[in-house]
Amino acid sequence: MRRMFLVMVIAIVATIQVSAQDSNRQMTAQQRTEYRIKQMDEKLKLTDEQKTKIRELYADFNKQKHPRDKRKEAREKLTADISLLLTAEQQVTYKQMIEQSISEMKKGKRNRTKE
Repeated sequence: MRRMFLVMVIAIVATIQVSAQDSNRQMTAQQRTEYRIKQMDEKLKLTDEQKTKIRELYADFNKQKHPRDKRKEAREKLTADISLLLTAEQQVTYKQMIEQSISEMKKGKRNRTKE
């Protein structure tokens, strides 16, 4: 009985995680932008002007259709452009956020290749 309950709990948790990931993939470009700005604002305490300019950078980035081989380059330029809008202190934190994000993505890719 306990084992069955445990299996059910694990199945429910796995289902919730998968649906959360799916909903994140189904966000529009504008929703992703707002989500990213919200995350940045929580850690960087952005001014209204910074939020507006970052929003514009993301809008320009999202309008362009980057070929697969140029996408990384385009993201790096976006990151650099955003960094220019930040104070020195914010830039340090932003760089840490980017590095953490890259690290998490690499871990995710490694885990997917093992499966």
